Amino acid sequence: MDIMEQYIPVGKTGKTHGTEGELKFFIEENLLDDFLEAPAIFLSVGGKPAPFFIESARGENTLIVKLEEVDTREAAQPLAGVEVLLRKEDITTDATGPMPDFSFLEGFTITDRKAGEIGRIEEVAEFPQQLMAILTYKGKETLIPLNDAFILHIDEEARRIAMDLPEGLLEL
Repeated sequence: MDIMEQYIPVGKTGKTHGTEGELKFFIEENLLDDFLEAPAIFLSVGGKPAPFFIESARGENTLIVKLEEVDTREAAQPLAGVEVLLRKEDITTDATGPMPDFSFLEGFTITDRKAGEIGRIEEVAEFPQQLMAILTYKGKETLIPLNDAFILHIDEEARRIAMDLPEGLLEL
C-alpha cells in the first residue's frame, strides 16, 4: 500500500447490531454511493486505516453493514465508534471538504431548559440534513438534533450542552 495514499473521512461506525458481526454505519449522505461502491472501505483502527470489504449493507437512515470476515458481535466490537475512511480516488462526489467532526461532544451531558438533565451523549451521528446526539433517556435510546436553533450554550470545560428542546421531542 502506498504510504502517500490519501484517505477522506466519510462517517463513523456505531454500535454492533445483532450477533452476526454487523455494525451500524453513519455515512455522510452525499458520499453514500461512493461508500457502497468502493472496492474497499477503511476503518481507523489504532489510528491507522485498515481495509475492510462490505459483504452486505441494508437500511435507510441507519445503515447496517456486514463486513467480510467479521462474523461475531465480539469481532465487531473493536470496530464500533471508529472513523470510516475512503481512499481519495474512490470518491467521485464533489465533496466540499471533510465533514465537520462533532465527535468531541460524545461524553457531554445535555440539559434542557424545561426538563433539566437529559443524559450523557453516547454517540454523535450524522443523519440526512442534520447531526444527532444519541443517548439513553428514561431507559430508551433517544435521538436529539444538534441544531443551532435548540442549543443555548456549549460549556466545553464542564462538558455540558444547554438546550431548549421543542415541546414533545423527548416523548418520541
